[in-house]
Amino acid sequence: MSTGVRTVSPDMTVQQAWERLGQLGLGQAPVVSGSGELVGLLTRAELLSLERLPQPDAPTLAWRTLLQQSVAALMISPVPAVSADAELRRVARVLLDTRLPGLPVVSEEGQLTGFVSRSDILHAVVHDPPLDLWS
Repeated sequence: MSTGVRTVSPDMTVQQAWERLGQLGLGQAPVVSGSGELVGLLTRAELLSLERLPQPDAPTLAWRTLLQQSVAALMISPVPAVSADAELRRVARVLLDTRLPGLPVVSEEGQLTGFVSRSDILHAVVHDPPLDLWS
């Protein structure tokens, strides 16, 4: 699990969020309200969804319209979240079932405390044996 999670707000524009993800080298970011409540997840996959993107020959206005949409319009919501003490197998199962790149970690009060990614799970498998993959 990573702490000190970088987030985006639901009222950011798609362009602002895209730039933030790029600057931070992230593929996704939890979407958090002004009060700190988890409200969604924004992923590069959602930003690049072929259904959302204008055709290559579309007028500039179509691209501008896409980039000016709010994150709230494109985020995955509701998004599943886990607690910090969730079992590794449960987290992995949720990731497989939802096809999400990671899951926000929240406190009992619903405040974002971390993020667990597929890479975090692979890291745990490699560095925290024993984990019996065949049972």
